[in-house]
Amino acid sequence: MAGIFAFNETEVLAFFLMLMRMSAFVVSWPIFGSAMMPAPIKILAAVAMTIVIFPVIPWAGIETSLDSMMIILLVIREIFVGLCIGFLARMFLHAMAISGEVISVSMGLSSTQLFNPSTGEQSTTINQFQVMLMSLLFLAINGHHLFISALVKSFDLIPMTDELVSLAGFQTMGTVVNSITLIGVKLAAPVMISVMLMNVVMGIIGRAVPQINVLITALPLNILVGFLVMILTLPIVFSQVEGLLNFSATTVFQMLKTF
Repeated sequence: MAGIFAFNETEVLAFFLMLMRMSAFVVSWPIFGSAMMPAPIKILAAVAMTIVIFPVIPWAGIETSLDSMMIILLVIREIFVGLCIGFLARMFLHAMAISGEVISVSMGLSSTQLFNPSTGEQSTTINQFQVMLMSLLFLAINGHHLFISALVKSFDLIPMTDELVSLAGFQTMGTVVNSITLIGVKLAAPVMISVMLMNVVMGIIGRAVPQINVLITALPLNILVGFLVMILTLPIVFSQVEGLLNFSATTVFQMLKTF
């Protein structure tokens, strides 16, 4: 029984490096990595996942003859990989946040901002609603299971060795950001088009009937039309959740293959 707890230096180093990647991922991954989640829970989750997957992850590339500087570089490498996976996994939330901001500006609600405790910043009410809705759908379809499995598979794509990662894959980050922005604008397109048509109609009415104060009347109508269209298009948003998660997972694996 005592032999179970007899770990050599290589096993301790491999476990510590794996814990660094897990901890960086837990800190940055969607929903659970928000500032509202207590730090002890994040630490416990990282340690628990490391203990579970450590027996099945190959770490033969770790050597005991590494000097202190090389160990520090390997720790930075594992933290960097974990943070990249976590932040890339948050892309679908960024797309919804962009959609919420565009809708708020279109409806004239960009000035009504509230404190968002999950990000520690000010954001519009529509933005918070969109992100909260996406978070609930993310949990409902077990999206967190998808990203945990992606994290485990990352040890096959980026094995634990004494080699540093390559930064060549970050040349495509501009394309990734462009895709996220495009998805967010597409999700907000129905509201944008509806509000634009409403403004055109109100402009025609203002020219035909000068007695109507278009500047005062247009704002509440834009808000009303925007909310109606947003409610009617919620099923479209629901149908895009799985596609957004698959896009995020595909981007994560494509980026990992370049490391």
